[in-house]
Amino acid sequence: MQPEVPAVRMNWVDLLFIHWRVDQALMRSLVPEPLELDLFDGSAWVGLVPFRMEHSAFRGFPSLPGLSDFYECNVRAYVRYRGKLGVWFFSLDAQTLLPVLGGRWLWSLNYVHSGFNVSHTQDVIDYRLVRRRGPWPLARTHVIWRVGEPLPPTQPGSLEHFLTERYWLFARRGAGHRARILASEVRHPPWPLRRAELLHLDDTLVQAAGIRADHRPIVLASDRVAVEGFALRDADGTKTSR
Repeated sequence: MQPEVPAVRMNWVDLLFIHWRVDQALMRSLVPEPLELDLFDGSAWVGLVPFRMEHSAFRGFPSLPGLSDFYECNVRAYVRYRGKLGVWFFSLDAQTLLPVLGGRWLWSLNYVHSGFNVSHTQDVIDYRLVRRRGPWPLARTHVIWRVGEPLPPTQPGSLEHFLTERYWLFARRGAGHRARILASEVRHPPWPLRRAELLHLDDTLVQAAGIRADHRPIVLASDRVAVEGFALRDADGTKTSR
């Protein structure tokens, strides 16, 4: 039996993981059933993750301007489904329209078209986005962070491992009793994490997801990781198509 070919290969570059504790009752009201909340220390968690996609290659699509390299920022929750630990995306803001259309139509993910302005000065990254008008709530983010020293590999059972080592994403297709939960496997090496100093944060993306994050976050950074993403599957493991 030949190994499955990834649906997409890409590099995730210059990431920042910003995380806040969230009351599990609030998170339960926002994450669709039948996904289960994945908790750490009795709390749900929400993540704001700005980064850059580089050298993206989507199976069946030619290399086109704006499809290979672009900025992205997601807001995500931590969930489990039928024994798989993964993420549920409240939103995925992307710089160019093609990934937004493909993500919404082919992957049933909450992609948003946004304008980005990002600059690097030595070890400081200044990252801004403003959502374009569309079928989503208007929002923005402005994050400035300083990348710090490398951290040792995360250990299972630690908060850092819980927040970063996620190898499934979930999507929902349809509504009501006909809705289906779909899953995609995401493969990459363990995250090479760094310390990070949050210098500035002005964000309404998390608020647009229905969450008020008004306390001090936990912040981690990573330089780069090579990623393979596989086709969406139904809960029974069968490949699905649009």
